[in-house]
Amino acid sequence: MDLESGLPKKALVAKNISYTYPDGTLGVRDVSLEIFEGERVVLLGPNGSGKSTLMMLLSGLIPPNKGSIEILGVEPSRKNSEFLRRNVAVVFQNPDDFLFNPTVKEELLYTPAQLGIPFDEAIKIAEEFARRFEIDGILEKPPFRLSGGEKKKVSIVCSIMLNPKILFLDEPTANVDGKTRKKILEIIQKSSSTIITATHELEIVPKIGNRIILMGTDKRIRADGGLEILEDEKLLEGAGVI
Repeated sequence: MDLESGLPKKALVAKNISYTYPDGTLGVRDVSLEIFEGERVVLLGPNGSGKSTLMMLLSGLIPPNKGSIEILGVEPSRKNSEFLRRNVAVVFQNPDDFLFNPTVKEELLYTPAQLGIPFDEAIKIAEEFARRFEIDGILEKPPFRLSGGEKKKVSIVCSIMLNPKILFLDEPTANVDGKTRKKILEIIQKSSSTIITATHELEIVPKIGNRIILMGTDKRIRADGGLEILEDEKLLEGAGVI
């Protein structure tokens, strides 16, 4: 909340952003949006609609070819990189893109070390979160020996344990069993972060958000609203979701 205006503070502002990959593939086209602190936003769209690209743009991982982005009031840049690392976390669709340390325990300790958090404090945080999310039994395992569901849980715990102000999740429940899906949804629901989740799974949308940004195969925003979007079959068909 902005104390001067009494209005929610803006977590993210994107103005007319577009992105084309070096090989000429269109990522997103002319996207403008505002996301406020504390919102639970779902980027909904079929595969190939630009959800993952939009997440990378909004999180500052890649710069737009056109337009501008502000994250927590600052522009993504080298001089703001430490501020963004402390306040923004991204969980990728494929955990293998994220996990690279010799053991799960070292994965949990990696980001705190990069941010200069004292080792004893980092160990305490890591062990607490490992117990809470039931990965304490695999702390000494190498990530490449984990199941897909275990990898997902580890990557999410690594991202939320320092309580980022903004959390991005790319297809967090894809290719996991029912028990792991339930635990991941529980983690999302209990988080106090502003959360932006990209998914094509209609059934989980009401469990993870109350605002939907619908992306179409033309890489544009087709709709931006509440859960009533899920009832508009014509709109969903036009976007390629059903």
